[in-house]
Amino acid sequence: MNTFDTLDPSDWNTVAPHFDALADEELTAEGVGDWLLRWNELEKTLGEAGSVAGRAKSEDTSNAAAEEAYMHFVQQIVPAWSMAAQALKTKLLAVPGYEPIPEHRQFLRRLRSDAALFRAENVPLQAKLQTLANEYDKRTGTMTVTLEGREMTLPEAEGRWQDPDRSVRETAWRAVMGCWGEARTELDALFLQQLPLRRKLAENAGLSDFRAYMWRAMRRFDYTPEDNKVFHATIETEIVPLAARLMETRRQKLGVEVLRPWDLLVDPENRSPLKPFVDVGELESGTARIFDRVDPELGRDFEKLRHGFLDLGSRPGKAPGGYCSFFPKTGLPYIFMNAVGTEGDVRTLLHEGGHAFHGLASSAAQPLLWNRGAPMEFSEVASMAMELLAMPYLAEDAGGFYSEGDAARARREQLERIVLFLPYMAVVDGFQHWVYTEAPENVTAAELDTQWGLLWDRFMGGTDWSGLESERISGWHRKLHIFTVPFYYVEYGLAQIGALQVWRNALTDQAEAVRRYRAALALGNTVTLPELYAATGAKFAFDRATISELAELVASHLAK
Repeated sequence: MNTFDTLDPSDWNTVAPHFDALADEELTAEGVGDWLLRWNELEKTLGEAGSVAGRAKSEDTSNAAAEEAYMHFVQQIVPAWSMAAQALKTKLLAVPGYEPIPEHRQFLRRLRSDAALFRAENVPLQAKLQTLANEYDKRTGTMTVTLEGREMTLPEAEGRWQDPDRSVRETAWRAVMGCWGEARTELDALFLQQLPLRRKLAENAGLSDFRAYMWRAMRRFDYTPEDNKVFHATIETEIVPLAARLMETRRQKLGVEVLRPWDLLVDPENRSPLKPFVDVGELESGTARIFDRVDPELGRDFEKLRHGFLDLGSRPGKAPGGYCSFFPKTGLPYIFMNAVGTEGDVRTLLHEGGHAFHGLASSAAQPLLWNRGAPMEFSEVASMAMELLAMPYLAEDAGGFYSEGDAARARREQLERIVLFLPYMAVVDGFQHWVYTEAPENVTAAELDTQWGLLWDRFMGGTDWSGLESERISGWHRKLHIFTVPFYYVEYGLAQIGALQVWRNALTDQAEAVRRYRAALALGNTVTLPELYAATGAKFAFDRATISELAELVASHLAK
């Protein structure tokens, strides 16, 4: 089979002949299998190049050569690739008498949906939007503040929000917010550039709005926008009251009259922040031990990443956030994050490790690139469930980082964080529903701020923002998904409900819960979303009964 080793992914002239050959080939139902495998190898070659370019620009946003290579790939290669791949999709869908084998049926379902959505005139718009998304990374990736007499990255400064000294964390909070405030005008302008381009994508596709476009683009076959609104309402009735009780308990333990925004991450008993590690080498080795305790095979999988496929530490110029990508030809995941020595860093690496295990398991089981991974609503179950499956092993004597007392504290903080996250998720998701279906055509930055503030009031009570109105209503600037991956956020909420069910099952039988989890990962993208959840022993659901049961379970553990 042609592995395309001599192809230069940065030069479309060397790529096009391979697509042309596949497009010109006479294709019969009997020949589809071999033809798909050859197309698959071509896709893997280009996918690898994209991962390499993305990694380089994330690791150093000040590297002009890396940015140039990435932008060349996004602006020159990806549009041509999209057009060429579309021709092959059309060819495959037109093969007479072709009946896909069971593990390819979902792939064909996605292919038909993609083909119906595709418009050639959208390809340059998508490239432009990718360029603008990169502008967000560049602007936010260079943000630093001066604290304690030295320059710090924002993740490092945010670590001070856990300091027991209220004045220290207030100073750090105001410094970080001041940095965001300086970028406010630029970020407003950036989003207002993106908005009409996104609307144009929908218009070109003959759809009513960008939400309808993204529902198809994200292949949300198993739930609707109305289901999202039900989910928001369920969170409001079942989770927001529990979150309010947690906030009141926090206020009382801190002994303050009101909670301020800088009081939300500090330990409510005013203990020093958990310090699980000093350098990223300790983070890496400690997490390796935890994965080995969860399952020895997962431990062996993580070991593969420890040789050039981890970039864990925070540094100036590095893009913000954390993610896991996959190098399809190399066959390995890559984890990127900004660790500074906090409990949250451990959680992030466990989370991204779940994504990595998903990539490895589905790649081992599924030859076709298109059958790997899963819908995002399940991909996040892979990561969020791993955070919870790892909880029994956080203590040093179980392989982890903490004393038993601190491990219990970390587990409690994890459950509290889940409760407090779900209302925030509803704000982010609800904001985007409004922006793309209800906001005026000529919506202003002030109107965007107002809507964020209304949703904040609906879901996120318990904190006094007096004198901080600008920081409160501009919170949408600080959510990168709104700028870079629109509508990708409800997945975290839906997946958290799935992950809690995996955890519920693990409380009864940890080994069986892990076994089912791993079996579900190997299914990749070959079955429906409800079937993937069922494979883990969970239910794809967001109704009041399901969430009420899980809220009670979490509350019972927090009461211990």
